[in-house]
Amino acid sequence: PNLLINPESGDLLLEMVDLIAKATDREERAEELKGFISSTKKMLNEKLKGTEKKTVYLSSNSSMLSTAGSRMYQNSMIELAGGLNVAGQIEDTYWAEVDYEQILVWNPEYFILAADANYSVEDVLQDEALAECSAVMNDHVYKVPSDAESWDSPVPGSILGSVWLAEILHP
Repeated sequence: PNLLINPESGDLLLEMVDLIAKATDREERAEELKGFISSTKKMLNEKLKGTEKKTVYLSSNSSMLSTAGSRMYQNSMIELAGGLNVAGQIEDTYWAEVDYEQILVWNPEYFILAADANYSVEDVLQDEALAECSAVMNDHVYKVPSDAESWDSPVPGSILGSVWLAEILHP
């Protein structure tokens, strides 16, 4: 048997948890995980109530000129963290290619690298084409942690990505 999953939103991630739990006879563990996710979302919503949304550009693993639009899980992570995805009007279901000019037009306050990016924060900070970007000028360039799994991917631990990002955006 095969399971087909596409957890590109918070709701679809929870559906994935249910589907895998049923297939592996782990419904009780799934309920624990979903309870943790739910309580963490509630905590973030309460703590961030009334805060100003910060603009965020989230780049992909392979290129700083590739970003997540509104139909990718990363958009949900940014919104839950009290951010506004500058690429939110892009409706691609996969990483969308952009150019330096578009990033400068968006002028995000924060530039976030995907957890498994094959380039560094220093690469972004030293890229002359991004020198006029607010995030670069203010040293607001960060890489999502990934010690155990990539918190910016639709995985069970991804709720921690929103908590981490909320701390970056709203210390």
